[in-house]
Amino acid sequence: MANQGKSWTENVFPDRYARNARLYPSLLVIAPTIVAIVAVAGLELSWLKTLWLGLGAVGGTYWLSQLARDPGKILENKLWESWGGMPSVAILRHIDRRIDAITKARYHTRLVELVPNTTSPAADVERDAPDAADICYAAWSTHLRNSTRDQKRFPLVFGELASYGYRRNLLGLRPFGLTSSILGCLICGVSIVAAIYNQHGVQDTLWFALGADMLLLLFWLIRVSPAWVRLTAENYAARLVEAVDDVYDLHAKAANAQIEKAKKPRRVKKSP
Repeated sequence: MANQGKSWTENVFPDRYARNARLYPSLLVIAPTIVAIVAVAGLELSWLKTLWLGLGAVGGTYWLSQLARDPGKILENKLWESWGGMPSVAILRHIDRRIDAITKARYHTRLVELVPNTTSPAADVERDAPDAADICYAAWSTHLRNSTRDQKRFPLVFGELASYGYRRNLLGLRPFGLTSSILGCLICGVSIVAAIYNQHGVQDTLWFALGADMLLLLFWLIRVSPAWVRLTAENYAARLVEAVDDVYDLHAKAANAQIEKAKKPRRVKKSP
């Protein structure tokens, strides 16, 4: 039985990250064409609910989510290259000024303790051997990503990660979104012209669908861009690095618990 208080999407696709970053971009791609078909065919909105529940029943929602993931991941490395490196690596560099030097020095010191076999690259070492320094920063970034997967403990990190994944995947799907929006506009436009030519009344739903598809076309054309994705990528990097202190405290508590456990004398079972 579906959980009360949850939307159809949450019931059919409970994974929050996959739903926000993968499923929704795919739905936004097909939305213009679906809206146009529904308007032209004169279908009721309940038809959309039936379609959605049917997709969920046959695993269609999972298939849609996978369609969004691959183009975004393929595009990701090209984006990082154009930005001067992975944002969560770049923010740890001495040359990057988004974090003040004192705070960054504390982060570096704690990351050295958290990640074995690493040393904090000095500013001159980073300048003379940037690739070697980035190897260390990448190891730190990986450790932080792996240590902040708990959505409840690190809600800000997860929120920015989901936003970044959503925008990145939308950018990867941009050609398909443009195609779907143009197709939706054409379907509505042709239907409206045909109705006027045949001296039939144009249904309000057709005008609404045309307006919605035109807005989506403008969204894909103007809003979805590398700069739009970069904003959330840098926000995610900032929240990730800010989690260093919490990750360090959790590590220290776990280490102290192990020490206290080791100090306790073991009870020896007496033989009967």
